[in-house]
Amino acid sequence: MKNALAFLSATTILTLAGSAFAADETSSGSSKVNYKDNGGYEATSSSKQTTPDGTTRTSATDVDVDVDNNGKVTKTTKVKTTNDPKGLMNKKTNTTETKLKQKDNGGYEQTVSHTHTDNAGTNTSDKTTTNVDVDNNGNVDKTVKTKKTVDPKGLGNAQTTTSTTKSVNGHVLDQTTNGNANTDNTTTNQ
Repeated sequence: MKNALAFLSATTILTLAGSAFAADETSSGSSKVNYKDNGGYEATSSSKQTTPDGTTRTSATDVDVDVDNNGKVTKTTKVKTTNDPKGLMNKKTNTTETKLKQKDNGGYEQTVSHTHTDNAGTNTSDKTTTNVDVDNNGNVDKTVKTKKTVDPKGLGNAQTTTSTTKSVNGHVLDQTTNGNANTDNTTTNQ
């Protein structure tokens, strides 16, 4: 009987000790959609996850869609994600915003903005605007402008590069790249 009691006591202690040291992963999420009278909608979703080592990851998405009287859509999407390891002071953040607006004859204007902060505090941002027009003959005129900035934390030495590409029916007519003192400035006309 004493041996059985000692065995049960040892088993209980090991079970309690094991559960005290066991780490659980947790996650949660939510989403919501509201429909508009014009055929558009607003949608939100979010999630949060904590890993056994204490790293917390979050994500939030917002979508807003409007439809005008001619059936053309304007859509804005915003996404923010974070990755934050426990106690290391090295949280990483990403944010992306996309705006799309339809035009006549199948054209559109789209702007995509992206920002990223790494664990060293360097901010990187880029913005690309694409403007597409289609004439009555079906000719596609496209202009793409991109601006990228890299700014290391606290150093005051941000570097910015801009580029523009113009094309008609897929043939590049003009391409320009400009940067600060640390990059080359080039222009190509074809």
